[in-house]
Amino acid sequence: VSALNAAVTERAIELAMRDHDVAATGFCWMGLGSEGRGEQTLATDQDNAIIFPDREGEDREALRQRLLAFADQVNRSLDACGFPLCKGNIMARNPDWCLSLQEWHARFDDWIRNSDPEALLNASIFFDFRTLHGDAGLVEQLREFLLANVKDRPVFLRQMASNAAQTRPPLGLFG
Repeated sequence: VSALNAAVTERAIELAMRDHDVAATGFCWMGLGSEGRGEQTLATDQDNAIIFPDREGEDREALRQRLLAFADQVNRSLDACGFPLCKGNIMARNPDWCLSLQEWHARFDDWIRNSDPEALLNASIFFDFRTLHGDAGLVEQLREFLLANVKDRPVFLRQMASNAAQTRPPLGLFG
């Protein structure tokens, strides 16, 4: 299912790029959560985000607005192809998840330092990410940042481990 989703996402992005001038932005479309891990099942929704480079002299908000319009078309296309919109709105068309590399660094840093349940939930979804289209170097820079910053946070790591231990893995066809 993950391979099928990746192929459909790639095609949806290619088609949307015909309608939106975003090719030169250097963005990267990321799959998150189960999509980021390559573990999607038949009953899956969309979990995706955009990361774009920070360029000196570029209007970040104007670029974000272009990418958001593009992402909305991609998200709607994926929905039409049978990958439902995320009920939690964790999709690239959400301005909270269409961020520059520096903004992603700040967001990840906040989640690592903040021990509230929402931060841990976001970390458990967003820290499993991979490139589905675009500049994979941005994703690698984000991963390097994450790994460098999480290793010195034993409280955060303990909380994430405790959170993971409370979730029972689905065993068998009916759970």
